[in-house]
Amino acid sequence: MPKNSIPELWRFPDHENWVPVRVNSGSKMNMITRLKSVLQKFGLVEKFKQGPFGKYLDLKEPLKIYGQLIHNILKREIIHPKGQREDEMWFGLGKSKARFGQEEFCVCSGLNMGQLAEGFANNSKVQDDSMLRRIFKGRKPTAEVLYATLSKMTSEQSEDAYKMLNIYMVSQFFGTDDGQTTAISGWLFSLVENEEEFKNFPWGSYIFSFTLYFLKAVLQKRLPQLRGEAKKGGNNGKLQENKNTEDLEEEDLEEEEEEEEEEEE
Repeated sequence: MPKNSIPELWRFPDHENWVPVRVNSGSKMNMITRLKSVLQKFGLVEKFKQGPFGKYLDLKEPLKIYGQLIHNILKREIIHPKGQREDEMWFGLGKSKARFGQEEFCVCSGLNMGQLAEGFANNSKVQDDSMLRRIFKGRKPTAEVLYATLSKMTSEQSEDAYKMLNIYMVSQFFGTDDGQTTAISGWLFSLVENEEEFKNFPWGSYIFSFTLYFLKAVLQKRLPQLRGEAKKGGNNGKLQENKNTEDLEEEDLEEEEEEEEEEEE
């Protein structure tokens, strides 16, 4: 353990014994290039730039994700000696302490921050003339189906295409839904029908809360695996059908109840 470290502050005191890794690019994303291609097809580039995610069209690809670097930072989480808020994390990096909170996320993402309305993700009601009913017959599509549908649409359907591209961005670029084959969260289809409300929604706060949940909860679920203690073929840390933070928290409670019942038996 480094000389400057204070043992009682480490969230995970045994972090130095975790699986050793080297920092590399891990994975790459080319979603922006694909997004631009579809936007150009429908003549929506300028309109998309005026929306909540327009600034991301300026990103240069491929986007590199340094998963192993993130892993090494996470396992150095500390408990700040002066106390900390629930919506932030602190890390011990050499002689410095680094914070990850709403302010840092806002600076990095440039997204709207604000108060999330209580139960916002439970609103999945859509009108009869909504895109979800007209194109998908009221059934929530997966990201694969959504993108495949986009590729077959004509220029006359540009208004619906714009809505679908914004939903795809939230679901897949920011990773608020679990993978390509999980149904996209229903409340997105309700919100996207009102362009102004969709634009002004506090996306930064929503995506930050989702990100923070995964950094905290999923890390702890995967600890046995990261420490090399998990059995081969296990499902440690695997979450399915992730819709929103509220759903994930409910799943955690259900898992804890099941474990308690097994122990009683």
